[in-house]
Amino acid sequence: MKNQFLPPIILTAAICVTALLLFFEPKPKAKKPERPKASVEVVSVQPQSVCLKIQSQGTVLPKTESALAVQVSGRIIEVADNFRPGGHFDAGDILFKIDPIDYTVAVTSKQAELAQAELTLAKEKALFEQAAADWNATGNEQTPSALTLRQPQLKRAKAALSSAQAQLDLAKLNLERTQVKAPYAGRVLTKSVDLGQLVSASYNTPVAQIYATDFAEIRLPLSQKEAAYLADLKLLPAKVILRDNSTSWQAQLIRLEGTIDIKSRLLHGVALIANPFHGANQLRRGQFLQAEIEGRILDEAYVLPRLALRGSDTVYVLTENNTLQRRLVDVVKSSTKSVIIDGGLEPGDQVAVSPIAYFVENMPVNLIEN
Repeated sequence: MKNQFLPPIILTAAICVTALLLFFEPKPKAKKPERPKASVEVVSVQPQSVCLKIQSQGTVLPKTESALAVQVSGRIIEVADNFRPGGHFDAGDILFKIDPIDYTVAVTSKQAELAQAELTLAKEKALFEQAAADWNATGNEQTPSALTLRQPQLKRAKAALSSAQAQLDLAKLNLERTQVKAPYAGRVLTKSVDLGQLVSASYNTPVAQIYATDFAEIRLPLSQKEAAYLADLKLLPAKVILRDNSTSWQAQLIRLEGTIDIKSRLLHGVALIANPFHGANQLRRGQFLQAEIEGRILDEAYVLPRLALRGSDTVYVLTENNTLQRRLVDVVKSSTKSVIIDGGLEPGDQVAVSPIAYFVENMPVNLIEN
């Protein structure tokens, strides 16, 4: 009988002991977890004078490039040695000659016509003077008519003389045009005629493509914001440095084109290069170059590493209590390496430049010493 009541008694005792242990168990004190402080690196900023520089690129092309055509027809009887693609020539050099025989004959013929016109004019002057003398000899007090004095005939003879002189001048000019001369100092780009070939002035077909070597131009694409760095064209001409892999050249940005490209939404500035195709570091037509344009100067601007900019217009500034505050700034120009700010900062401000995983206004931070 005793064995029947023993298990319930043991179970009841165990429950009571467990309840007492739970009731008298010491409660741990609540402890607020501390958020770890972020470690940041800062830079102390000071205003400085900054030149806004614009990066662009373009292709070198001659300022003057012409399609050369003949003004008289005939067979080419002589070609200059430098009348070849890449050949240099000076202004006035004879590039090739056209057979002049027909034009020499024409000059001789026009000289004869001029002599005949001079003779006719001399005769008409003599007849005019004789007619006036005869009229005066009659004692007639009336004014003689123009026809009586042969004035129309004299006027016609003078006009014929002027026409003959003009025809002779034209014949001489055509004879001179048989020598095709360079209009300026330059180089030959392409040519389509050679010795013995017939050329015609009737079709006005170009026989060569030439370009001047005194100046070259390079069109530089710019965004509208970059064009604003030129202070509404007041800085033109602006200094431009052109570069390839190993060499640099100086140029001047002389104008901005008046049209924005419909597809790219960019406008183009035109840089002028003096004597580009001469010397040891001569440029080549069609050469691709990088360009750096010097824009306007900011007297009091702040230059920071690109990592200092958070978003598009925000930086984090360290306070006297080693906390971070958000500061809105005016960004003038930013690149992959730096950012230029001209508003929103004060001299001596300490700006965070290291990555921050999270940000809370007035969050405490640990300063990383440089």
